Amino acid sequence: MPSPFSQYDVHVSLGNALEPMNERGHMVNMKTILITGGTNGIGKGLALAFLKQGDRVIVVSSSAAKGAAFSEEAKQLGALERTFFLQADLRLAQENKRVVEEVKRQFRSLDLLILCAQAQKFSTAYVETKEGFEKQFALYYLSRYLLSYGLKSTLEQADNPIIVNVCAPGTGGSVQWEDLQLKHAQKFTSLKAIIHGSRLNDLLGVAFVENDPKRKVKYILYNPGVVQTEGVTEAFEQPILKMFIKLLYTMIGKSVEEAIQPILELAEHPPQSALAAFKARKEVSLSRELFDKNRAQTLFEHTSVLLGRA
Repeated sequence: MPSPFSQYDVHVSLGNALEPMNERGHMVNMKTILITGGTNGIGKGLALAFLKQGDRVIVVSSSAAKGAAFSEEAKQLGALERTFFLQADLRLAQENKRVVEEVKRQFRSLDLLILCAQAQKFSTAYVETKEGFEKQFALYYLSRYLLSYGLKSTLEQADNPIIVNVCAPGTGGSVQWEDLQLKHAQKFTSLKAIIHGSRLNDLLGVAFVENDPKRKVKYILYNPGVVQTEGVTEAFEQPILKMFIKLLYTMIGKSVEEAIQPILELAEHPPQSALAAFKARKEVSLSRELFDKNRAQTLFEHTSVLLGRA
């Protein structure tokens, strides 16, 4: 069966077997990094930055066209041999599991997992995937749950493994325990689902660390703040609203290049603690109720049940 990775299978099949040499014949310390949502916005900005640093980058996206465009940009950087694209619909649990198995098969270790995939198109319709999960819940929370736990053993093969979950720690909202997917929410919107998903991701990070006796993988919850990305400015269909959002984000938002700098710094110099949360460069206190350990374990158990039923 052919690899679902991009056309550069000869490089993928080597996995981590061969590391690059510099002009003196010494081994180059190249990291292997997987980024979901890596063909848009912050994910793409990070992927290109890591390629420029000389790292190996695996980009996961649902769009084959955007994957091809990203590979072309990597080629222009002279980094095509270190670039791997994997097309997958991360709204589906089975697709997340396929990504996990492919990465495990092709790479011996993973230094950094960055979870950026998010659908920003505004909608007032509650829509479920064919597996029976609300689409925002599936992409913004379930996918991050599945990839965090699914790739844990591969991350542990690296010296200093890190997971960066790009969400919104430290902001408002609460978990709707009786309606995790907001199916019965009054006036459902995708924005409500995203806000709710951020609270679920807070607890995902807590449970991941609490359920990990090794504590080797560091988990960072990261809130980039307001960022000027194409996904945000194109989120609304109405022309006037779209123009207003674009103007607003131009005035108060930071560029992608500015937004990714703290993440690059955290990847290079992570905090000492197993779990940390940041809003830009400001650390968010984990003593807040948002990060309650008992609630985190409750969510972990609920999620396991949901996935078991699926």
